[in-house]
Amino acid sequence: MTTIGVAFLTAFGCSVVLTRVVMFLALRLGAVDLPDDFRKLHGRPVPFGGGIPIFVAFAVPTIGLLLFPEVSTISRDVWEHIGRLRLLYTCAAGVLVLGMLDDALDLKPGWKLAGQLVVAVAAYWGGFRISSLSNPFGPPLDLGPLALPVTVLWFLGCMNAVNLLDGLDGLAAGVTVFAGGTLLVVALHFENVLAMFLMASLTGAALGFLMYNFPPARIFLGDGGSLLLGFLIASLSLIGASRKAETAVALFIPVVALGLPIVDTAVAIVRRWYKRLPISSPDRRHIHHLLVAMGYSHRRAVITLYLVTVSLGALAFLITVSRSEVVILLLGTFFVVGFVSVRLFSGVRLRDALEKMHQDRLRREQEMAARLALERATERCARADSLPQMWRICEETLDTFGMEWAKLTLFAEERADYQVFTWEKAGRPMEAGAVWSATLPVSHDGQRLGELVVGRRIGGVGASGEILDLLHQMSTLIAKTLVRLRGKKATGDAPGDKAPEGGR
Repeated sequence: MTTIGVAFLTAFGCSVVLTRVVMFLALRLGAVDLPDDFRKLHGRPVPFGGGIPIFVAFAVPTIGLLLFPEVSTISRDVWEHIGRLRLLYTCAAGVLVLGMLDDALDLKPGWKLAGQLVVAVAAYWGGFRISSLSNPFGPPLDLGPLALPVTVLWFLGCMNAVNLLDGLDGLAAGVTVFAGGTLLVVALHFENVLAMFLMASLTGAALGFLMYNFPPARIFLGDGGSLLLGFLIASLSLIGASRKAETAVALFIPVVALGLPIVDTAVAIVRRWYKRLPISSPDRRHIHHLLVAMGYSHRRAVITLYLVTVSLGALAFLITVSRSEVVILLLGTFFVVGFVSVRLFSGVRLRDALEKMHQDRLRREQEMAARLALERATERCARADSLPQMWRICEETLDTFGMEWAKLTLFAEERADYQVFTWEKAGRPMEAGAVWSATLPVSHDGQRLGELVVGRRIGGVGASGEILDLLHQMSTLIAKTLVRLRGKKATGDAPGDKAPEGGR
């Protein structure tokens, strides 16, 4: 326990000193975060790069034990896991660099996610894996081949949860301090010495940084720091959990201890999915933003969320040491609170969410049927002998697309005359009531041959981007068929196919 305390104080002291140094250098180099009067609520430029002092301060106690192994018996545990620790620090450095690149270059979400996936897979193959799920009512549940996707999702979830939580001064770092303290106590309960040592180092490093990050913040974590904290929480909760009893630490306890960022992330995903926004799109609907909007000061909002994290930490520890009956009660309370939070902060009712899921299922089914219909139409149009025959094929296909009326206008080769083909679904007159419509050019090799207008009444399953793409492909198919038929007519191989204006 003396070594654990020294590790905590060493990491804390190094973090305090190094944070001051990074603040000075960041200001000199212009590495500052500017307010945007939207999501960034600070009123002045603030230096970022807090991940650097946290990373170095976290590593210093381990380096000390490696250089002076005689000072503590914990050195044996460190040397025993030296390969995994080397991988841990390598992956942590990679996450830090990835986040700092995002801070500097504003990486696209796809590149950022790809980097996180690489780190998560590397950590899995290095031994940081969830091979079983804890079961408070019986033996652990073996995951088998599902261990890789579950582990990767665990790392991605923790990294992005802490990253999304970093919206108020001191919030992400403070939550990490309390969650890390909880996991430290849980590791002590299971006598997991290496996990205790590393978690003490992380908690000390985060607390030292928090001295300068508590509102009003003088330095920010940046994406590098928040992703680093999420990665370390995810990996340290897995290290050394080899005994069956310790499988609870692997996933179940950290999920509860990190309940605040996990719930906030889940709410953000539900909210953006419901509004058909990209998951990575920023907004001001996170829990901390809403507390500020309700009139809480930054400091009061942060302290309120600290209390929530402490309560969840206490709940996590009680789950660790309590009997099954108590666990059922605590879990029930946890899920009720989570459900209420999703309802309050996402602005989405359960009935609305279920209806949205139903609409999404219908849309997927319609898109699949539309793709198949377009493939059949392509084959049939290649054998069509006249424009009326081609239009009948198009009518059937448009019906599958969910359209209710259409009008095809084809210009004559001299553009002095034109042909019109129309279609109305039975009982659905054109342009009746509130409608959605689209006008698509019918072109070939840059020459405009006509236009296709399609429409449907608003309501039910809307026209998705996939359907719009298929409609463009249909207009291209019409143009190709028209060129083919006109070529055959010019050589006398096809019968006349002119339809009367306004006719079918």
